[in-house]
Amino acid sequence: MDITSFGLAKIELFLLVFCRTAGIFTLVPIFGTNQTPAHVRVGVAMCLALVFVPLCAPVGTGLPATDLLPMLLLLAREALVGLVIGFATTLIFEAIQVGGHLVDMHSGFSIATLFDPVFGSSGAVSSHLNRLLAGLLFFVTNAHHIMLSGLADSFRILPVGEMGLNPAVAGGVVELIGPFFAIAIRIAAPAVAAVLLADVALAIIARGVPQINVFMVGLPLKLGVGLIGMLIALPVVVAISRDAFGDIGRQTAWLLKLLAS
Repeated sequence: MDITSFGLAKIELFLLVFCRTAGIFTLVPIFGTNQTPAHVRVGVAMCLALVFVPLCAPVGTGLPATDLLPMLLLLAREALVGLVIGFATTLIFEAIQVGGHLVDMHSGFSIATLFDPVFGSSGAVSSHLNRLLAGLLFFVTNAHHIMLSGLADSFRILPVGEMGLNPAVAGGVVELIGPFFAIAIRIAAPAVAAVLLADVALAIIARGVPQINVFMVGLPLKLGVGLIGMLIALPVVVAISRDAFGDIGRQTAWLLKLLAS
């Protein structure tokens, strides 16, 4: 075998693996944010690619070194696989934050918005608290290990250079998103239920004692009830988030099997 062709084959394999690993660090909030320097993300992706290259079989594309367009298509396909793995993890962060948004809307915390440096948008107190809690649980529950394990399994389930275009992937992604709305509602349910009871109590008071200005009393009351509900429901939020992060591996494997079919 020609030494030059062997070197080009290894470089081609490394680039494909690197694109797959780099795709993860583009989406996952902990790694793919503006707070993480780009050279750090690229460096970590390159180190992971060096680890995974020996585990991968050589790509049987047979492309000449001058055939640029097909090679770019291969790189884009591998980056898409990494984005799929990162997407499964990002959905959990989004579900936890959506639960915080629901609490903010019903309790009145949405009046005071704060800048979210992760996505460059504005959010209220509950959504920020839930996002910080999700980032903490991501590492405490070893979800980052599960994510990297899913990346390693991806080279077995979907070997490098063998991804096809399966229309069923779009339906699979939609089916995957559904349960995360249920997670958001379960996270927000205790605090929202407490605020709803406060609304009912205010309605009864307004009916029985019309002299009281319910609007002046209602806002601080709902804020207090919402805050107490968030504190009481915190163990529930932690348990739901921990279970969701523990399910990353199964969801990633399911999406990869759809891409491989």
